[in-house]
Amino acid sequence: MARTTTLGKHQSTKFVFICVALLGFALIADLLWASSSSSSAYLYGVSSSNWPLQESHNFIPPHLHNTTATKGNKDTLPQRVVLSATFADLPAPELEWEEMAAAPVPRLDGAALQIKDLLFVFAGYGTIDYVHSHVDIYNFTDNTWGGRFDMPKEMAHSHLGMATDGRYIYVVTGQYGPQCRGPTARTFVLDTETKKWQDMPNLPVPRCVP
Repeated sequence: MARTTTLGKHQSTKFVFICVALLGFALIADLLWASSSSSSAYLYGVSSSNWPLQESHNFIPPHLHNTTATKGNKDTLPQRVVLSATFADLPAPELEWEEMAAAPVPRLDGAALQIKDLLFVFAGYGTIDYVHSHVDIYNFTDNTWGGRFDMPKEMAHSHLGMATDGRYIYVVTGQYGPQCRGPTARTFVLDTETKKWQDMPNLPVPRCVP
């Protein structure tokens, strides 16, 4: 009986020893693999800097460079930084800025949609304690603002969700009132030709920035 118990303990100890040895071997192999990968990557980076560059695959930005110190000299020598051609500048049309007429009021976190040559600008913060509750219209043709009209009193004042079909503007929920108050579930639709508002069904839950 005692012999059987001793044999069982010996086998258990042997099994644990084998498991620990295998785990140690795996950790050492992983460490060697990681260090060899790092070395290979470093050698690749060093050697690739001496390879001839192909303009169709590589791009060298003129304002970027690495520096390495020479032996016995604190000065540094520039090295080329090679980037994938993905980062190269792509041909694009030249864009020019043109100043528009100043808006009637300053706005923060309002909303705007363009329909034809008119830009409808809604609500927004004037200050943290004051929110706008009207719509201003900008005319791209003559560079003027005009046609101001009020929003519904129950409509949100900032962070509005908006969409248009070319005539109607659909206003979905948003943040109601000043000082970053909570959202509302109210929704409205504006007929831009008649400047008339209509209620739409409320959303199931209030939303901010839908």
